Amino acid sequence: MKKLNKIMLALSILPTLLTSVFLFFMNDTVPMHYNASGAVDRYGSKYENFILPAIILFMYAFYMVYTKIYTKYSTNSVEKINNNVKITAILVTSIIAAFNILQLMFLILAILKPDSTTFTDNVPFIINTVMGLMLIIAGNFLPKTKRNSFIGVKTSWTQSSDLAWYESNRAGGIAFVVTGVLTIIESSFIKGINSTFIMVAILLISIAVAYIYAYVKVKKSA
Repeated sequence: MKKLNKIMLALSILPTLLTSVFLFFMNDTVPMHYNASGAVDRYGSKYENFILPAIILFMYAFYMVYTKIYTKYSTNSVEKINNNVKITAILVTSIIAAFNILQLMFLILAILKPDSTTFTDNVPFIINTVMGLMLIIAGNFLPKTKRNSFIGVKTSWTQSSDLAWYESNRAGGIAFVVTGVLTIIESSFIKGINSTFIMVAILLISIAVAYIYAYVKVKKSA
């Protein structure tokens, strides 16, 4: 865990350091937001590139504080607590790593295409591919969580028993993996912002199906 936390800390600090260096090569004003058609609809100060690094640092700080609170006050066994904290650390590290990739992409675009009025089709592809990989990773670890109020699919009925928890999080994990795989595939063929809309639609449908499946299965076994 100590090694993983050190990696998480390094990845949390890295975007701020990279952004500080990249700022020297940027125009004072750069594209900051794109509309649904991919056109720039807002320009802003180059210093706004620190927003995502700040969010990453906040995520790291929140994780550290919340895990300490969970570890101190949880009524679960030490084994379950350590298991859930480790899985959370892996997931948070994966998310922060993904944000590192996105931040680097945004910085490169701000330098190479400071006057661009639209983004290229590669941008949604990279974003959706990274999101797809994050969902696959999360989906693989979700079923490994133990019943708790810290991480996982948490509803009144998933907390009713270990079986209900496992079935629900297993179904949720499958939904995430399926969504991740389909997102990567569809992003290879569908260009632009439409690819992102499809990803969101697939995710919502998969989660809905997973919840219904898990609920029915749990009620039948009750």
